[in-house]
Amino acid sequence: MESLVFSNNSPSSINIQVKNYEYIRLDKKENGVAELVLNRGKQLNTMNDDFFNEFISIFNEIQNDNAIRVVIVWAEGRMFSAGLNLVQVGPMLSGGNDSEKGEEDSLASNNLKVFRLVRRWQSSFDKINKCTKPVIAAIHNMCIGGAVDLVTACDIRLCSEDAVFSIKETQLAIVADLGTLQRIGRICGSGFAREIAFTGANIDSQSALRNKLVNHVYKTKEILLEEARKLATQISKNSPLVVQSTKIMLNHADDHTIDEGLLRVALHNSAFLKSDDLNEAVASFIEKRPPIYKSNL
Repeated sequence: MESLVFSNNSPSSINIQVKNYEYIRLDKKENGVAELVLNRGKQLNTMNDDFFNEFISIFNEIQNDNAIRVVIVWAEGRMFSAGLNLVQVGPMLSGGNDSEKGEEDSLASNNLKVFRLVRRWQSSFDKINKCTKPVIAAIHNMCIGGAVDLVTACDIRLCSEDAVFSIKETQLAIVADLGTLQRIGRICGSGFAREIAFTGANIDSQSALRNKLVNHVYKTKEILLEEARKLATQISKNSPLVVQSTKIMLNHADDHTIDEGLLRVALHNSAFLKSDDLNEAVASFIEKRPPIYKSNL
C-alpha cells in the first residue's frame, strides 16, 4: 500500500493524501471529504474475496480517522461496477475442498464455509451503514448485482444519465445476499423493490429517480462528480459531532418505533448537546463569521 501527498503553493489548492489498495483508492482531502474510488476499471470494477477484505480494512480506516467527515464512493473506468467476479468467486461459493488429505469435505462442512464467506462479505458493505460518517454514492453507467448491494448501503445516491441498475443475481439463479433485498424496499418502497428483484431487469436513471433509488440525476459523469463534491463539502462544513449523531439517529429510526427514537435522541442530546461545537455555533452567529467545528464522536 502506498501513501502519497500531493500539494502545491496555490492558496486555492486542496491537499490530497492518496492511499492505494489493490482494488480501491482512498483520496483524503483537507476539507474533510474522502473519496473511495473503485480503481480497477479495466476489470469493470468486479468484486472478489480480496476486494471485500480491502473494503473492510478501508472502512475501518475511514471510521477511525477523525479528519474524515464525509465519504464519496465512485468508480474509474466505463462503468461503476459489474458486481461479483463469478469466475473467481464461483468455486468459493460451491464450498470447495480444503481438506489436507484431498478428500471431499462433508456437505455440512462445505455449507458452513459458504455461510462464513457470505457473512464476511455482508459485513464489508454493512460497514458503510454502520460508519458514522455520511457516505455518498456517485454512480455512472452499469451498477450491477453486488454493486447494488454497495450503493443501497450508502446514505445518499446520485447518478449520471447513463446509469443502469440491476439486481442481476435473480437472472443467475442466486438470491441477492449482500444487503440489497434488506435495504431497497426501505429506499424505493415494496412494490418497485419486488418488481426489480423478481425480474432482475435493467433500471435506467429516470426510473431510479422516480422510484427514489437516487436523489438526483446529472447529465455526465463529470457533472455528477462535481455535484457530489459540492454536496459532500456542504455536509463537511457542519459539526461532525452533530452530522454523525444525526446518522446514528436516522439508522436507529429505521427499525424502531417513533417513541423509541424520541427516547434515544433525548438521551443522546442530554449527553452531547453542551458541546464545544454548540458554543462555536453561537459565537460564530454573534460574530457573523463561518463556524469552525472540531468535535467528533
